[in-house]
Amino acid sequence: MNIIGNEKTIKLLDRIATVGKIANAYLFLGLENVGKFSIAMEFAKNILVDERKINADLIVIAPEIDETKGVIKKRDIKIETIRDLQHKLGLTSTGGRYKVVIIDEAERLNKSAQNALLKTLEEPNEKVVLILVTQNENKMLPTIASRCQKIRFGLVADSEIEKIIPADNNDRQEILFWSIGRPGIAVELIKNNSELNYRRETLRELADMLSKNLNEKFTLAETLSKDTLQLQKKLKLWLIILRQSMLGNKIRVQVSPDKALIMMEGISESMETMRETNSNTRLILENLFLKF
Repeated sequence: MNIIGNEKTIKLLDRIATVGKIANAYLFLGLENVGKFSIAMEFAKNILVDERKINADLIVIAPEIDETKGVIKKRDIKIETIRDLQHKLGLTSTGGRYKVVIIDEAERLNKSAQNALLKTLEEPNEKVVLILVTQNENKMLPTIASRCQKIRFGLVADSEIEKIIPADNNDRQEILFWSIGRPGIAVELIKNNSELNYRRETLRELADMLSKNLNEKFTLAETLSKDTLQLQKKLKLWLIILRQSMLGNKIRVQVSPDKALIMMEGISESMETMRETNSNTRLILENLFLKF
């Protein structure tokens, strides 16, 4: 597997696929962008062996993106998707060997979908391998997690991430700043300069907001609340900036460690409230900005 970091985990999965002692279900655990999904895809290819049959014998499930009245959200994975999966798993594989299912962001399986999936796990088919990719095990039913072999993924050292940054790239330090041990972010920033510019603008926005008055902050809250998907992305970037600030890696944003910690806690709580409730997003942001 030509993937940066998590070498021990990759070697373990390579050995599993080579020896053939493959479990019916795996739970790939780790933070976003550390390579879980990419490694799951490579593991699936090794299991299926014949790449000509990859499309037929590999099933990938991920949350759909929904846009309603200009508001963009990721949808939960519902029970209908799992029922459709169960129907597909009842069909013979193209090669007569394995079928591999990867469920990305498995924490977005709603409760009904998880209960339906549990039935599949309780009556495993030796020719089916299920890989659940998640950054939050706590969102999974304990009965599901207990039936999976857990594979954990960690952050990657900057020295490893530097290897994938071209020597002539003048944004090397910025890329490392934003990557925070996650090679998937570095790859995106190397390929997509507009994404790096977006992060620069997000940093400027946070720096400017620290000096805004309350009315200006509430105006910004109203603007940001109109696109919750972009808002979640922006808040995650603010967390990176504040975390780096606490570590002494300051880029324009000058904030004391105590204040940074208060802001980070407020952002994390706000993001959780937005994900788990139907509370008014603008009001959540207004309450958050009182801490800025």
